Amino acid sequence: MLIRSENNTHKIIKIMVIREAGLLFRGFTLVKKSYHKTTLGKIDADLRSGLLTALLNFAEIAFATGAVEYFEGNKFTLAFFNEKILAEDSIEPELLVSYAIIDKQKKIDKYVYKIVHPLLIKVANEFKAQNEGKNLSEISQFKIFKKNLDEIFGSNTKNIDQKLKGLFY
Repeated sequence: MLIRSENNTHKIIKIMVIREAGLLFRGFTLVKKSYHKTTLGKIDADLRSGLLTALLNFAEIAFATGAVEYFEGNKFTLAFFNEKILAEDSIEPELLVSYAIIDKQKKIDKYVYKIVHPLLIKVANEFKAQNEGKNLSEISQFKIFKKNLDEIFGSNTKNIDQKLKGLFY
């Protein structure tokens, strides 16, 4: 977005957009909502979820600094929040990962910590409150949780054109 100031100079303001959000459990995607395309082709969801889970586990073990909070790529940043949830078929709570794919930009730390992480925490907590102790292997039951993702992320999923269109129409 290009803004013209009083002294007729131009400044570009980049609006952060959440492109995708979801939850991972045991290397599988429980629920995912895509708001804007992030890939050119079709990627197997299970393969992708397994890779993300493996990367998180590797990074946490290799660096021994606690939870990985985000990965930065050339175009996108993947932010994560780790929670534990007890499944019906388990005796101990297991890792539940909420994630969001966002546009890469300067000072990403500030955006991730102040905006994205609180939203990811809310996603994990709401999912856990609704599904603790249930059978988490039947993924189709979580389709309805996409509405929760929409409510939690709200306008953070809209690009500047969508936000402006909402103001004028």
